[in-house]
Amino acid sequence: MTASRESDRLNHGLYLQNTPSALGELATPSNALEYAIAAEEAGWDGVFMADALGGAGQSYVDPWVTHASIAAQTDRVRLGTWVTPVPRRQPWQLAADLAALDELSGGRVIFGCGLGAPWNYESTGIGYDPRDLGARYDEALEVIVELWTGEEVTYDGDHYAIDALQLPVTPVQEPRIPTVMGCWWPNEKPFDRAARWDGVMPVAPAFYGGEGVQGEQITGTIEEELSDMMAYYHGVADDPGDVFVPIDVPEAPPDFLETCREVGMTWTLTTSLLDDDGHEANLERIREGPPG
Repeated sequence: MTASRESDRLNHGLYLQNTPSALGELATPSNALEYAIAAEEAGWDGVFMADALGGAGQSYVDPWVTHASIAAQTDRVRLGTWVTPVPRRQPWQLAADLAALDELSGGRVIFGCGLGAPWNYESTGIGYDPRDLGARYDEALEVIVELWTGEEVTYDGDHYAIDALQLPVTPVQEPRIPTVMGCWWPNEKPFDRAARWDGVMPVAPAFYGGEGVQGEQITGTIEEELSDMMAYYHGVADDPGDVFVPIDVPEAPPDFLETCREVGMTWTLTTSLLDDDGHEANLERIREGPPG
């Protein structure tokens, strides 16, 4: 299933930094709304936000509430997360919120999802056990897509149970809102899971010059890690769907955009365009348009 790709061209998404640690006092929903409107006017294809709650510098403005305001004042840009830690939220509420946003936006939502970083759970006393959270993640996705059918759903799993629940609104997009998985290379299991869904938002240690979420070490250059993980993903996915990659990582070579095209990326994410040097300065950078 191809999630949101309408042509062979590379789409460009703008990551709206929505944490005070990145933007200081500028990290507000109202500023994000202005950035998104400017992005649509400047030709960006999508706007994406983080979804996380943690300690100091780790809590982000709620993406789905903010995206609702963006949906009401834009017409074209896709709206998504990079990424929502699914086990941190109740799946029925997440299903309802996303369905409402998809209806409000006219079918522009992209559901970027994953487990998220450990501090998403440790700050609320849940604890970060990838095996347990992975099981919750899989069950939650089952619940969400069943509810998106609009039928009355009864579900009895190991982690979630619902009895005759039905959503008042269903997504505009069919057969579902594109569900795109965050994946950390060289961990293969997230890519195996993503192959059953609608695409990936992959990153690798070399993208950030350091370690992965669970201490994964750099295995090569950015181009080598990108090529390796895409070769693996294309080997397990019958339809790779949409593939998102951050484009402005510190060690990216000058021709990285072309490398992304060659290995099958369909979206770039610009993640470091915004700064805390002023709201107007951020708007001007957005108005210069997407890369390439």
